[in-house]
Amino acid sequence: MCAALIIALVAVKAVGEVTVKLRDLAYIDGFRDNQILGYGLVVGLAGTGDTRSDVLNASISNLLKNLGMDAEEAFRAKNAAAVLITASLPPYARPGDRVDVTVSSINNAKSLAGGILVQSPLKGADNVVYAVAQGPLSAGTGGGKGARTQHSVMTVARVTGGALVERIVEPEYIFRKKKEKDKPEDPSRYMRLVLKHWDFPVANQVIKAIGELYPAAGPYLEKSGKIGMKIPDDVAVTEFITKIEDIDVTPHYNARVVINERDGTIVMGGDVKISEVMVSRDWITVRVEGRENRPQADISGKTKNAVHMRDTASVKDLVDTLNHIGASTKDTIAIIKAMKDAGALHAELIVK
Repeated sequence: MCAALIIALVAVKAVGEVTVKLRDLAYIDGFRDNQILGYGLVVGLAGTGDTRSDVLNASISNLLKNLGMDAEEAFRAKNAAAVLITASLPPYARPGDRVDVTVSSINNAKSLAGGILVQSPLKGADNVVYAVAQGPLSAGTGGGKGARTQHSVMTVARVTGGALVERIVEPEYIFRKKKEKDKPEDPSRYMRLVLKHWDFPVANQVIKAIGELYPAAGPYLEKSGKIGMKIPDDVAVTEFITKIEDIDVTPHYNARVVINERDGTIVMGGDVKISEVMVSRDWITVRVEGRENRPQADISGKTKNAVHMRDTASVKDLVDTLNHIGASTKDTIAIIKAMKDAGALHAELIVK
């Protein structure tokens, strides 16, 4: 663990004081990105390409044949590499639009830096070509001094705007209910909302808010957890979705403490409570008691290593006090984990 450690505190307001737009908590079912995938060749490498690959040789031979050239011999110039190409098409992607692509080596190439991606088709899950990718690669430039970073991986590169969309993508987010037996078909239009993080109180707020704004929408909760609703006949779809996404919702935060032991970061809500407990670690003693006349947190003892707190204190109070007496992040993390094990920390503890 590095010498300079960081403790990050996120103070969350009381639940009743925080409101966010519904668009930040939910998305429209069916209105999403679409992944596309393809195989391709990178050429122009300075001796850092694949050293041996039957797939690569076959690909180069086929490419040259398609260009009207006959090439049967194996290629060992190390200036080409076999790659997989991935990209995501946004909703309503139109022919002529450009999207970024990620290119990844699938053999033993050492680096893709300086290479050129040869024109390659990209297909969706339905095996239909939606885009064609081509262009110069931009690989990592290294992580500077110290340890390797994600940007120092030279066998993965990007082509900014390298994929040209060839086929329109139309998201299907409006649906009609299936016709029931002996009943006329329902001509009404429907849509669904999906909460990014499921929560019953939030779902209840959303259903009530939509019902008050558009009584004809009749929002309801489906078995799948999605919130279904009817699009009123006298309201344009764009207007309906805009007003729905602009609804103010009060999210409910679950008490949570997140610890990253690698970089010494602690992230928590500002109101995570601690019950009565006593923790002793090396030179530090932390005692949480239920005495009403005791201050929220104080420091006592000849060496100022004893921390006393009321059981109304929060984890934030604990961390602030431990910082004040000079406790290391390692000590702070160990004390928080010990409190969780003892059942005195009233929050979900996530250690990374």
